[in-house]
Amino acid sequence: MSGPRALWVPFEIDNFAQTRSFYVDRLGMSVVDEWSVDGEHGVVLRAAENAYVELVAPGLRRQAPVAFELGSQAEVDAAFAHVGDVEVVRPPGRYPRGHYGFEVRDPAGAHLMLWHEHG
Repeated sequence: MSGPRALWVPFEIDNFAQTRSFYVDRLGMSVVDEWSVDGEHGVVLRAAENAYVELVAPGLRRQAPVAFELGSQAEVDAAFAHVGDVEVVRPPGRYPRGHYGFEVRDPAGAHLMLWHEHG
């Protein structure tokens, strides 16, 4: 495993249009991806090189994970095999937006997602 190649900070929100406008129009972030699937609306915004903000509505009132993008689905599976005895929030699988990954809580309780965009 070569390690993370990007940092993603996802937020679950209630007012999609207003929040999207704030990040795009006021903070100047560029849109990388946008979707609307099964009542979920989302947008991925570039905050800096290899750093992204993801907004998803409706908010489910759960702690959104800090996300680390890996280079391949095989790296995601290898990372899952190495996380050890931690709480699995979501096992490896495909998300509504199409990416592949898993979610765990680290030993201190932080919610983490490790994922790959295509694969």
